[in-house]
Amino acid sequence: MYVNFFRYVWQHSRREQIIVLFYVVASLPFYWWSLDVPKRIVNEAIQGSVFSHGQDKALLFKFTVSLPNFLGGYSFDLSDGWMLSQLPYLLALSLLFLVLTLINGWFKYVINIRKGILGERMLRRLRFELFSMVMRFRPEDVRTTKSAEVTSMIKDEVEPIGGFFGEAFITPAFLGTQAITAMAFILVQNMWLGTLALSLIVVQGIVIPHLRREQIRLGRMRQLESRVLAGRIGEMIEAAPALHAYGVTRYSGAEIGQRLGTLFDIRLRLYRRKFAVKYLNNLLAQLTPFIFYTLGGYLALQGRLDIGQLVAVIAAYRDLPTPIKELIDWDQQRNDVTVKYEQVVGAFAKDFLLDNEPEEDPTPVAPDAPITAVGLRVVSGRGLVQIDRMSAAISRPGRIAIVGPAGSGRDILPKVIGRQITDYQGSITLGGHELSSMSDRMASATMLYVSGEPYIMSGTIRDNLVLALRRALPTPEDPKSAFDRYWRDEALKTDNPVVSPDIDWVDYGSLGLSGPDELDAAIIQALRVVDGYDDIFRVGLSSRLGSDLAPDVAERMLNARGAILAHYAELGIADYVESFQPKRFNTNATIGENLLFGVSIGQRFTPENLPYDPFVRSIISAEALSGPLTTIGLKMVETVAEAFQGLAANNPLRERYSFVDDAELNELWPKVESSWQRGQRRQFPAEVRDKLIGYALMYVEPQHRLNLIDDRLVERVLRARRSFRQFLPAQDTGEIEFYDTKKLMPGATIRDNLLFGRIRYGKAHARDRLVAGAAEVLTELGLESFVVSKGLDQEAGPGGRLLSAPQRATVQLARATLRHPDILILDDALSSFGASEAHMIMNNILEAMAGKTVIVTQSNDDDVSAFDQVLTFEGAKLVGTERAAPAAEPADEAVEAADEAAGPAEPMPERANPTHQEAMK
Repeated sequence: MYVNFFRYVWQHSRREQIIVLFYVVASLPFYWWSLDVPKRIVNEAIQGSVFSHGQDKALLFKFTVSLPNFLGGYSFDLSDGWMLSQLPYLLALSLLFLVLTLINGWFKYVINIRKGILGERMLRRLRFELFSMVMRFRPEDVRTTKSAEVTSMIKDEVEPIGGFFGEAFITPAFLGTQAITAMAFILVQNMWLGTLALSLIVVQGIVIPHLRREQIRLGRMRQLESRVLAGRIGEMIEAAPALHAYGVTRYSGAEIGQRLGTLFDIRLRLYRRKFAVKYLNNLLAQLTPFIFYTLGGYLALQGRLDIGQLVAVIAAYRDLPTPIKELIDWDQQRNDVTVKYEQVVGAFAKDFLLDNEPEEDPTPVAPDAPITAVGLRVVSGRGLVQIDRMSAAISRPGRIAIVGPAGSGRDILPKVIGRQITDYQGSITLGGHELSSMSDRMASATMLYVSGEPYIMSGTIRDNLVLALRRALPTPEDPKSAFDRYWRDEALKTDNPVVSPDIDWVDYGSLGLSGPDELDAAIIQALRVVDGYDDIFRVGLSSRLGSDLAPDVAERMLNARGAILAHYAELGIADYVESFQPKRFNTNATIGENLLFGVSIGQRFTPENLPYDPFVRSIISAEALSGPLTTIGLKMVETVAEAFQGLAANNPLRERYSFVDDAELNELWPKVESSWQRGQRRQFPAEVRDKLIGYALMYVEPQHRLNLIDDRLVERVLRARRSFRQFLPAQDTGEIEFYDTKKLMPGATIRDNLLFGRIRYGKAHARDRLVAGAAEVLTELGLESFVVSKGLDQEAGPGGRLLSAPQRATVQLARATLRHPDILILDDALSSFGASEAHMIMNNILEAMAGKTVIVTQSNDDDVSAFDQVLTFEGAKLVGTERAAPAAEPADEAVEAADEAAGPAEPMPERANPTHQEAMK
């Protein structure tokens, strides 16, 4: 990018700038005539200078073009004009003035519209170029860049720059030519008045910019402080859980408050300076009319200046301060924007940027090309040597373990191979290509780096799994509508991509798939490899069924309900589920669920709103349930208040009563005790009673075990169920789906639709056995992919916040396995799992990546017997490059040459790890 702002603008918009400048030049004659017509109205029409010597008519609108004498001096009449009396003469000139005013307004409209479009196009271009530059940062630079600051610069700081793109050349040309035209007109009318006005304007143009220098400096300070504030707030938001855990939120608030105070002080000084300069500017602007009225009036009284000229001069000067003031404002804005532009571009201008992605697919690297390091030396930004003169060759394909203690070269070499560190000395090549100079597309076509800190982007789980596959280069589609053509043309004018992100970017060929129909099967297989299938399947079962089902899927889902229950009977686990029956109370469902006997679709009948709904309250009152439910709620609150005192946060009892919030309890309990003290235990205030009834409607006897449900209460709830369904207003039937054995419930989860009941409490491993049994039936009926697809459609949240740490790691590993690269680098990628689970997943990955290269970091105590080659680090030194088989490989010659260049290697110390030594034999 050009560092000079005006060069950048002219380079990318000169054609449009020239077109607008043509409009500016074309507007000048009309502007001159609009200044001249008022003089003619006063002198000729009102004072009647053309009607002298007794004439009652005068010629108007006679236009003649005369050639100069050296061309013959001929004259050509363009119009013979019209003979008009004084009143029509006045009306004709007034109408001409109105037409000229409309024409000048049209020119301003067109010029401003084109300036605005030009500015928005350039702003779009600038933002995209800055984003593209960020994407070309080296990994080292990305890690030291605060995302909030970059976002602030691209989104907010370039906004005023965008507004100035259209002003850069057009505004000084438009306003300058208007000012020059008005000034020349004044000089033509009276030299003394024109000279005086010009002198004051020159003073104004010199003094005001000088006074605004401090204003520009303060504006620069405000910009920098705002950027730092945005970055710091972004950091604190990301670290909010830790800040709460440490109890330092007040300290964080004090820091932000101090920064806001500094910003306030800068802005206050800026406003004072700004309005002081504005006051002085307005004073100088109004001084000239005072002189015109005084001196011009004197000259008119002396007969040295006619009234028409005075009116014309005043009218011309009336228009003059606006362009002069705007030109001075433009000059200040120019200085301000130039500084902002240089600061923003400077922040993105790194010493080294990765090359732009090639348009065509790069030449693939041979699958057996070795990774060769010669004299590799990595030094951190603080001067710490992380890898010291390493020379080695990694044969491909194969399984490679990089072993060493934490903080040694074991943690650095995978990042170098995975191109997360590109600033190093020496050389490390893949098939003759230096890793640091390879393009992203070329490197990513061969290798994939997976770290121990998975980053999951906003979107669904499927979006994150398929992310690594969106590498195809789709051909831009021909626009089918005028809007599509407009969209494409605008993108081309700003060098933005013309290919829509909404089309299919997945590279199916690299996976050996024929199309999107086979993608879900590949995803399922990848999830099975990393032991993530069960999690996604459970998420799918907990997902809402939805109403957009294909008819055959809906039929199979309904058939699956009976088939699953029959399969449970075969497995002897049918009694693990208590099914919903219209005339029976489901003891494993809440009292509220038993009352509704259906699924809430909207917000009206959700558990938190149920006790406050007028219709539900009327049913509860009519069936005499208010008292019993209040008693149950009171007993639950008493139990929680007594049991939660001194109870650990992770105690199972807290989970059992998780719907009773500690904050609510602390607010509710004093009100309950107050009612007891007044002897009104059964006459609670309305807000307390509603809260207690709400708790009671969430009561489940086998879960909460307070022995509060008897046959009498069951009968009342069943009677209330019938009343609820019978008397529900017709306009509210869309708020709930009632349970029906012969119908699906789109508003319920897939699990509820399949089980059509509740899992009984107290059954050991009931949920796992039921899910496994349901999965067998769903697989037989061809519904497995449907359930998994529903699970994949669930949102992951920003940064994967809706997923647990193991789930985020699972998604990342499944994404890598799905991609199936030639080289897979696992840099502490299994640290989120337990030892046994990590070992199982590792074996699965090694098996799935047979015939490929897998590079894995291992500690000194890990079993490395499954690996073909082991690179051992002690600190920054590579002390061993053992292979399972001593066969010579092509890469060995390069290693020997590298060893000779690097000098004699230090002897490898004896290791005490028997397993490791056995693997070395």
